[in-house]
Amino acid sequence: MSPTDDTFSTEVKTRHEQMISELESISIDALKSEGLRISLGGKTFKFTDLEVIADDSVEDRIRNEFKEKLNTQQQTIREKINAKINQLLVMHQQKQRELDRKEEQMKRKYAETAMMPDINESMVGKGLSVVKGRSNDELCWVYNGEYNPRFLIHYPNNSVREGNKIKKPIPTRLVNKMKQPMIILVRTKGNVVVSVVTKKADGRSLSAFPHYHQQTTQDCWGSWSYPKNWNRPSDILRIAKAAEAVLETINQGSLAEHNPRGLPRMSTLISAVKDVNPVDEELIKKTSGRGRTTTANMDDEDIWSSI
Repeated sequence: MSPTDDTFSTEVKTRHEQMISELESISIDALKSEGLRISLGGKTFKFTDLEVIADDSVEDRIRNEFKEKLNTQQQTIREKINAKINQLLVMHQQKQRELDRKEEQMKRKYAETAMMPDINESMVGKGLSVVKGRSNDELCWVYNGEYNPRFLIHYPNNSVREGNKIKKPIPTRLVNKMKQPMIILVRTKGNVVVSVVTKKADGRSLSAFPHYHQQTTQDCWGSWSYPKNWNRPSDILRIAKAAEAVLETINQGSLAEHNPRGLPRMSTLISAVKDVNPVDEELIKKTSGRGRTTTANMDDEDIWSSI
């Protein structure tokens, strides 16, 4: 029972006791005669200063008769008061239980509802926004990025097992053809990062973004794994940018799709880098001015070592 319910019940009980006390204070003994009046022939005669010889036996009978009638009436009124008070209390308790039930539902609902994080203009300017997810505590973070594959890990003998691999830059003419807008969708549930996937906006909905390391509608991130938890929107932005950077490198040894829709065939890329000098990692570290970490300066160079 809530404090409000306790207060109401106490007040009702107090008023109830006061009404019963007032009712029971009415007594036949408190009735006094104010003189004798006799009506005859349309006239009333008042007698004062007369000596009245009381007949105790008659007075007692009359008093007892009135007392009995008064007690009967008091009992009837008392029962009606008790019935109304009990009815009022039951109605209030039912109403209070209903309010408590609804309050508990609201508490559970808001406890399970993800609070929309504060995304400032700086975050929006960097391409990050957020919407509610499919369940109460789920958020869907949308990062407007860019698909910009710049490197190809090439196996000259076309044999991944031999392990002879060379990382080469993709010619600019092909990079410009492949470069296109890409959405990275990060789903979170509470403070847990549930998934990181690439998407493409077609003007009506989001569909799978076709690229070389996508299995049906799932992205293969190779040896890169995203953090399992987040605390601030900046954490999500870092995850999205890291995923964007991972896709800058195409690993011939871990392809899921050799001919993605809208992108060059893998054979075309291999032919294009055939006579290109391997990547100078130190040079890339010095000249990378894209404002984010690229696959070239990550600790694990072979970002697509497995699929």
